[in-house]
Parts: sequence; structure tokens; C-alpha cells
Amino acid sequence: MTKREEKSEGEIWGEIWSKKGEKEEMAPSRMKEALKLLGSPQSLFAPIFLWGEGKESSCALLDSLLQTYGVGAGVFCSGAKDLKGSIKVRGESPSSKRLSDLYGELTNFLSLAEKKFEKEGLGKMGPMEVLLCFSALEFSDEPVDVAMFEVPNEGFEGIFEALGPSGLILTSDPSSPLPIDLAQSSPFTASLLQREEEMESIREAARESGACLLVDGEDLRVSNDLLAVGGQVADLCTPRGLYPQVPIKLFGEFEAHLSLLCLSTAERLLSEGKLEEDLVSEAFSTVKIPGSLKVEKADPLTLSSSAASPFKTELCLSALEETFHPSWLAVVLAAGKNFDPASLKVLERSCDLLIVTQISGGKAGAEAVFSLAGDYFDSSRLLCVPDFSSALKKGREAALGQEEGCVLVMGGMEAVRQAEKDLS
Repeated sequence: MTKREEKSEGEIWGEIWSKKGEKEEMAPSRMKEALKLLGSPQSLFAPIFLWGEGKESSCALLDSLLQTYGVGAGVFCSGAKDLKGSIKVRGESPSSKRLSDLYGELTNFLSLAEKKFEKEGLGKMGPMEVLLCFSALEFSDEPVDVAMFEVPNEGFEGIFEALGPSGLILTSDPSSPLPIDLAQSSPFTASLLQREEEMESIREAARESGACLLVDGEDLRVSNDLLAVGGQVADLCTPRGLYPQVPIKLFGEFEAHLSLLCLSTAERLLSEGKLEEDLVSEAFSTVKIPGSLKVEKADPLTLSSSAASPFKTELCLSALEETFHPSWLAVVLAAGKNFDPASLKVLERSCDLLIVTQISGGKAGAEAVFSLAGDYFDSSRLLCVPDFSSALKKGREAALGQEEGCVLVMGGMEAVRQAEKDLS
């Protein structure tokens, strides 16, 4: 690639997302054909799909376990905001030069593929298809043994299915139907217990395809879940054996069950039997998940979380209650880019004082969110303090005046980063 052709990460990202997909109903067929034209790079690694809320945690947990075992693993993050964040290999993002070189290779392919697709009436590829091709090329070139793909809960299942999953981790998402087609195409599925009718569909898909299905609460179990420094310890049980007192560096029952799904998937990938207990403990006790519920400071207890959707807000508050049992809670809310105002209804049930603030680059100003919050909170439980540092200070002062008072900063990753900075 000549110097003139080299592009920055931002330019590459912009070009990919400027593409307009055509004939979306043809996207799965288009994706299969694209992978064939690329030489079927997905055949050189085992694709593992992760679907549902909490898939970011599941991905990090499984990645940590695979790396602890010395397995080369790749990660494709469908919700990333930039190119480096979307692809990781062995825990690291590719270099800028590597991304530029890879995009040069991919651009030549896309030019040829689009001509073929146009002739066959398949339409043009969209951004997600291009990113999947990009990641598959990177994972095959490295190479990696396993690649984890976070599948968006937005109807993209068909193009991901073209990769041919070796395994599927299903959590849950009350706002989206389960991806039954992915379950039908996967030889192994580890799933949380779903709603009765959806669970039956998953079981039927597994029976029809002869796949292995392991269900949390039935084939998989979490027990003796106890609070520990920086997280929890729990007994994790799979059909292959019991893993006693596994330290998990995450708060909340939900995260313990995600750990169990990842453990059963790793067993399938790494061994015919039970994994080594000390390596499992090492992997789960060291995993880091940006934005997960985290203690920032004591006196008063102050935590942060990137939770911005109603589902994740519910999980965050449940984990907070399960772990710390606060008698009084102040929430400092700075709405980030992904904040869903419907989270305000969830907060109203657990929050004694909501302090609405803002940060640079946030989704909405403090006054706009404050106005929305007025639909759920009465004036005695609601404050608007536009300056973030002042809002955080106000929340901590209020919590100090309460027995076992607690402060939670939330609204997105931007709020978490600002809280870390202010309290460091």
C-alpha cells in the first residue's frame, strides 16, 4: 500500500459506516457469498456467538478464560464506537498500520464483490457486513483459535449465521425475540432460563439439529453465592463437575450466572472433561469489564456503573442491593449517548434522591433530563445540578447524613470516567 492510499482509523470507520446496504432481505446470502470470495476465513477459527443483554460481560469472561489457558482468541464488538474498539486479538487492538493495511486488502475485495453482487441482483453490502468481513480476515490472518462475536439484538442474526457458529451463549433481552435461527445452526448452546414459550422453541431447535443445549438452573447451577472483596465467590456446577468457591470479580447474581454460561462454553472448547479449578479461578478473578458496577470510594460508599438501559439499570440496582444493602440511595445521573429515558421509571423504585447532571458529549443536558425525570419523581427527591463535580459532591454530602447511605453514579461510560477522575 502506498503512502497516498493509507487511511487513518477515523477515515476507515467513516467510510465503512457511510455504506448504504441494499436489498436487506438478501444480506444473509450476500454475506455467505462474500465469505466464499474471501476464501472462507471463518473456517480457520471457531466462531462463538454471544446474544442478549450482558453479552459484553460474557465476552470478557470467556476471553479471560481462554487467554488463561493460552488459547489465541479474537473478539468482535458490534457496539463499538470506533475501529480499534470493534476488534481485539489476544486482548489487544490491532495497530493503526495493521488496520490500514487490512482495509486496503478489503477495499480491493469489496470492489470485485460489489460488481458480482450487482450482476446477481444481491444489492450492496452494509456496514455490519463489511465489519464482519474485516474481522474475519483479521482473525484468520493472526491466526486465532476462537473468535467471539457479539451479535446485536437488532435483526442482524442472518449475516452472523453465515459465519457458521461453533457455539452460542444466550442471555436475555425482554425487548427482542430470541434468535432461534442461530440456535438451530449452532452445535452447542448455553442459555439462561428464558420465558416458557421461548425456552420450548430453543429446546425444539436443539432437538431438530441434534445440538447440545445446556440451560442455567437445570443443567447448570450457581450456589453458595457470597460477597467477596471486589466481587463475589460462588460454586459453579456443570455436567462435567463442580467448581467450588470460584472468585468472580463482578457484583450481582446475574454476573455469576453469566460466568457459569462462559465456563460451560469453555469446557466445550478446551477439554473433554472438567477444567482446572485454579485456572478458572484465576481467569474469573482477574477479568475487567469497563463500566460494570464498581466501588469508587468509601465514606460514604460511592459506586459507578455505565448502565444506561432499563434492563441494565435494573440489573445494576439489583446487584447493589444484593451486595451492599444500602438503606438510602442517591443516584447522580449524567445521561450519556446511549441513555434510555425509560431507565428513569426503574430508578424511581429504588432511588431516594436523583441528582441530574451532565457531562461534555452527553446525550442530553441536565435540564432536559430533569424535565423528563419530573414525570416520575416528586420535587422532594429530585435535583438539577448541571456541573458534574458539584452534583457528585452534593450526592456524597447527602449520603453522609443518612445511616448506610450510598451514592451511585450512572448514565453511561462517560459518567463512569468522570467519576473515576473526580474521586481518584
